Amino acid sequence: MPRNTFESLLPYSGAVAGLCWIGQSALQRTSTRDAPGAATTSVVRDNLATNYASVACLVLMGMSLLIFATAVRNLLRSGEPGEATFSHIAYGGWLVVVAGISQMVTWNWGLINGAAVAADDAALKALSYVHFFGWAGMGIGLATAFIATGLGGHRGALLPKWFTIPTIILGALGALGTAGIPPGGFVTYLLLPLWLIAASILMARQQRAHTTTTHAVNITT
Repeated sequence: MPRNTFESLLPYSGAVAGLCWIGQSALQRTSTRDAPGAATTSVVRDNLATNYASVACLVLMGMSLLIFATAVRNLLRSGEPGEATFSHIAYGGWLVVVAGISQMVTWNWGLINGAAVAADDAALKALSYVHFFGWAGMGIGLATAFIATGLGGHRGALLPKWFTIPTIILGALGALGTAGIPPGGFVTYLLLPLWLIAASILMARQQRAHTTTTHAVNITT
């Protein structure tokens, strides 16, 4: 059965999520220095518009990753001849990532509203510590999703080896970083958008190739 337009666009949701990750980081303005507990009411208030935009990027990223999780599961499932394994694990991992993003949205709103409404620097300082490390909540999901996607893509020859092996390594680094062992967390944070964009392109190509092959088989039979 030919894919409809929505199904064809599913893999590109990862690229949207990657761009949103870049956007939320670039737009957020809560302090004058990159350190935990450094947020101030004056900085947050002076940049309310960009901070609101940063939260919007996180919301769109979470929605995009829910769609991307389905695309990853569909891709890995196509290479699993028997009972599904890696596809389900990867799907679950991306759902945990979205849960982590939802938590980031919560802390961001706490910071913004705490500064804009209460103007309480003492409370904002406490919130800022949790907010600074809030992205780490995604770590368990990212590590699981990367490793399962890498292993599943490699085992089924669905993704090139030059991509699957670094993906597995990135997952291991992410797990170490979430456990507090540097530099895994920092590496994962920086490379996440690049990985999502690259994965989207590779998955879209694989999907087109699979559709073309299936169509050709149907014609000959």
